[in-house]
Amino acid sequence: MISKISNQSMSATSFTKKANLAVYDSLNFDNRQDFEDAKRGFIAPLESTMIKNDSGDVVWDIDNLEFLNSTAPDTVNPSLWRNAQLQAISGLFEVVEGVYQVRGQSIATTFFIEGKQGVIVCDALASTESAKAAMELYYKYRPRKPVSAIIISQSHADHFAGIQAVLKYAENPAIPIIVPQHFTEEVLSENVLLGTIMARRAEYQFGKNIPDGRKGSVSIGIGPTMSSGTMSFEMPTVEIENEIQTMEIDGINFRFLLTPNTEAPAEMHFYIQEYKALFVSENANQLMHQIYTVRGAKTRDALHWANSLEKTIDLFENEEIDALLMIHAWPVWGKARALQHLKLQRDLYKYMHDQTVRLANHGYTMDEIAETINLPKSLDTYWGNRGYYGTLKHNSKGIYNFYLGYYSAHPSDLDPLPQVEAGLKYVEYMGGADTILKQAKADFDNGEYRWVAQVLKNVVMAEPDNSEAKNLLADAFEQLGYQAESANWRNIYLVGASELRNGMNKDDSPLDVSGIINHMPVDNFLKLIAIKLNGPKADGKKITLNVTLTNSNQKYTINLDNAVLTYKTGKLDSNPDISLILDQMTFYGMGLRLLSPEQAVAAGNLIISGDQTKLTEFLSLLDEFDRFPNIVTP
Repeated sequence: MISKISNQSMSATSFTKKANLAVYDSLNFDNRQDFEDAKRGFIAPLESTMIKNDSGDVVWDIDNLEFLNSTAPDTVNPSLWRNAQLQAISGLFEVVEGVYQVRGQSIATTFFIEGKQGVIVCDALASTESAKAAMELYYKYRPRKPVSAIIISQSHADHFAGIQAVLKYAENPAIPIIVPQHFTEEVLSENVLLGTIMARRAEYQFGKNIPDGRKGSVSIGIGPTMSSGTMSFEMPTVEIENEIQTMEIDGINFRFLLTPNTEAPAEMHFYIQEYKALFVSENANQLMHQIYTVRGAKTRDALHWANSLEKTIDLFENEEIDALLMIHAWPVWGKARALQHLKLQRDLYKYMHDQTVRLANHGYTMDEIAETINLPKSLDTYWGNRGYYGTLKHNSKGIYNFYLGYYSAHPSDLDPLPQVEAGLKYVEYMGGADTILKQAKADFDNGEYRWVAQVLKNVVMAEPDNSEAKNLLADAFEQLGYQAESANWRNIYLVGASELRNGMNKDDSPLDVSGIINHMPVDNFLKLIAIKLNGPKADGKKITLNVTLTNSNQKYTINLDNAVLTYKTGKLDSNPDISLILDQMTFYGMGLRLLSPEQAVAAGNLIISGDQTKLTEFLSLLDEFDRFPNIVTP
C-alpha cells in the first residue's frame, strides 16, 4: 500500500502566490449573493456526514472539508476556494413550500417534491448508501409519506444509482419511474466499451487517492468531494417520448421538455405548475460545465446544449417561476434572476461554440484557439460561469475536435512518434537529461511551470527511473494545480504529482457496479467481449459458438473469423464447434472471467456440447484489462 499523503508537497512559490492574489482583482469577491442563496431555506444539517457500506468501507465523508472554514490559502486559487466553500454548504433545505433539496450527501443533490398522497423523488444520488441517508434526513423533518414516484432526469449514474434505496420507501413497488426517452439504452451502454480506461482517468479528474486539504483536493467543482458506494439500477416504467409532454404525478402537474444529447445523451427538464418551480437537471449549473470531459467521453454538442437552454427559456418564460432548480447546485430564486441565469449559461456555451468555429475557419489550430479565445467580460465575471469544472481551454479544444478531429492539418502532426520514442529523441537532441534538468530548474525558478511540465514529460518518458526528473516534474504539476481555478485541473495536476513521487495507489475502491452490469443487455455485453478479443492472438483461428440463454430463451451465434468477433441474434448455427446452454449471469461471469466453465458446470448452471477445448481456447483469446495503466510514466 502506498501512502496517500506525500511529505514532499511544496508550498506555493512566489509566482503561484502572485497568480492567486491577482484573482482577487479580476472578480467581485464582495458579491455574496451565492452564499445567501446556498444557505436560504436551511432546515437541518446532515445526519450522516460519514457514510459506510455494509463492509465498513467509507464511501462518503464530508467532514474532511472542515478546513474550508477559513480564508483561501496561497496553495489554492481563491475562486476555486469560493466554489469549494459553496459546495460544502450542506443539509436539508426548503426551496419553496412543498419542494425540498438535500445537498452534501453525494456529488449530486436530490429533490423531494411533495404530492397529494406521497413524495416524488427527483434523482437518486450516486449510491444506495447516500440515497438512504438523504431519505432519512428528509423524513426526520417532513411527514413520513411513502415515495409515490421517482423521476430520473438523465442517464449519468450520479442521478440514478441510489434508486434501489429510494424504492424501499415506497408502499407499492410498482410506482412510476419516469425517465427521458432512450434513458435505459444510454445507461446500459455508457462506459461499457471504455469503462476501464475511463475509470483510471477519472481517478485523476476527481482527485482519488490524494487527500482533501489545502495542498490536496478542495472540491470536484460540481460537487464537494469524491464519492463511491453501491450502485443500483431499476428498469423505468414511464419514458417521456414527446419533446414537450405534460403529466400528472401524484396530483401534481409536470410539464417536461426533452433535451437529448446535451450534458447527457438522455436528459430532460420540467416545470412544476403547483410549486412554480423550473428544473433544468445538469444543463444549467453554477459553473461552466464540460463540453469535453477530461476523464474521457464523447464530446458534447455545445450548439445543441445552448439551443436546449434557449428552448427552455422560450417554453417557460411566460410561466410564474419562484425558483430555478439545478441538480448540482443551490437554487436561484425569482423569475427575473432565474431567466437571467439561464440566458448567461446559454450564451456561455453559444459563445464558446461560435468563437471556436470562427477561429478554426481563420486557420487557427486547436492549441492556438485554446490560447487565443477569451470570454467577454459580461460572461467571464459572472460567478455562475466560472470554470470550476469545464474550462474555456479544454472546452474549446473539445469543440474543435467535435468538428475537425485531433489533426491540426500540419503534415508534421499527421504521424508523430509516440510519447516514449519521441521522449528519447527529444532528450538526445537537447543534449541529454542532465542538460535538460539544468535548464528546467532555471525555468522552474522563473515560474515557467507549463513549459517545465511539457519538456520534462519527455525526460520521464525516456528515463522513467530518473528520480530527479520525476520530482521536478511533480513540483511543476503541483504549482500548476495550486493556481488552477478548475477543480478538475487541480486534481489532475496533484494526482500526477503524487504518482510521480509515490507511485500508484492500487487499493481497491469500494465502488460496486454489479447492480448496473446485471441489467446490461446481451447485445451490449457482446460488444464488450468483441473489444476484449486480442486480434493478434486470434489471427488464423476460427470458432463458432452457439449460446442459448435459459432465463430468456434468447439464442445467439458467435463467430470468430479473420480475428474479428461477430454475432447474430435470434438464431443458432447448424454446425457449431461448441454449444452452451446457460443463464445470462453465468454467461456474463464466464466472459468476464469471474468464474470458469468448470465451476459453472459444477454448479449446474452450464450445459456444454461439442468440442469443449474450443471454449477454453476462445476464452483464452479475451484480454484482461489492467485497471491501473501508467499515465505519468511509460
